[in-house]
Amino acid sequence: MGEEELTDADRKLFEFIRAGDFEAKPWSTPDAAKATGLEEKQVYESLSNLSKHMKGRIYIYYKDGGLRIQAE
Repeated sequence: MGEEELTDADRKLFEFIRAGDFEAKPWSTPDAAKATGLEEKQVYESLSNLSKHMKGRIYIYYKDGGLRIQAE
């Protein structure tokens, strides 16, 4: 399992997360969808896929009232 299992949407979202600072500011699915050209449902599906296939390279947690996401 790994990057070869990712869809194009997964890769697009992963790069968006890597380029952003979603540790300092809370995550926004509508903003991510708009920035990546994906539907919100696709963003949720891709987050799920990334957390499954990219363990150790993506971190999703809750802090100060918002979801935080980091990718390496």
